[in-house]
Amino acid sequence: MKWTWVLITVLFYSCHGQGKNKTTMEKFDITAFNTHQSGGEYLRTLDDGTVISQFGDSAGYFEKTFPSKGWFYGYKEFYGDGELKLEGELFKKGEFQAGTWKEFDERGRQQKETNYDAQYKMDIDAIFKILRQKNIPFLMTDSFNTVRRGVVDGKGLWIVEWKTLPDRIERMQIDDSTGKIIKQDFYTHQENN
Repeated sequence: MKWTWVLITVLFYSCHGQGKNKTTMEKFDITAFNTHQSGGEYLRTLDDGTVISQFGDSAGYFEKTFPSKGWFYGYKEFYGDGELKLEGELFKKGEFQAGTWKEFDERGRQQKETNYDAQYKMDIDAIFKILRQKNIPFLMTDSFNTVRRGVVDGKGLWIVEWKTLPDRIERMQIDDSTGKIIKQDFYTHQENN
């Protein structure tokens, strides 16, 4: 009976702490950063091809984790003492916030959670399906290819840009609620030599 009571007490307290204010254990490794950084940045590549870029100073640190595959990369901000401040994902070719982002206070307790996908009906896979149907090439290697999204006049909107000629960038606007192309145009761009 005594052990049952101890077990129930332990389970109660371990479950009681879960929720919005749970504490994160992740910290920025300031010592490793200071040892390896050059010009304020510590850049390294893992065995699987993932690239990790860290930068900052005693006022705060930042980390971007670029997996070798996929459309999104991890983004984190840390307080000056190394405690995690903010984490989420950004789209590699347009840098819009995606998925659920979490914010933490100086003691590592989660304060806020925001789902940046909740206000959109479409996701990135639906956008790429439209591009494939229209035979529009979208390559990760082309720096001019981007997808952005936002809300204009209360309506979700996706904007896709891609290069077709050395000096021409095509642009398409897609209505998030219908998936219809509402505008398509282009602009000229001269690359700096």
